[in-house]
Amino acid sequence: MSAVQVVVEGILKPDGSLEVAQKFSLPPGRVRVTVEIVDEPSLTAENWFAYLERARAERELARSTFRSREEIDAEIDSFRNDWD
Repeated sequence: MSAVQVVVEGILKPDGSLEVAQKFSLPPGRVRVTVEIVDEPSLTAENWFAYLERARAERELARSTFRSREEIDAEIDSFRNDWD
């Protein structure tokens, strides 16, 4: 008999029971069940601003240099002058 494998997602409940999201398309009979934890996004994941603050701090620790406001304004002015 050839091995047939079907992957179905589900939820492992606190009481140890398993709830699957769909019916299996296999014939009735003995099966082997392997359970693998699927990573879900954490509800406590950092928001976008916290990410930006952390990324900036990491770059500062790596001694990265950042452009000044004047440098950015000069580049914008340069772009605008090129359009004319």
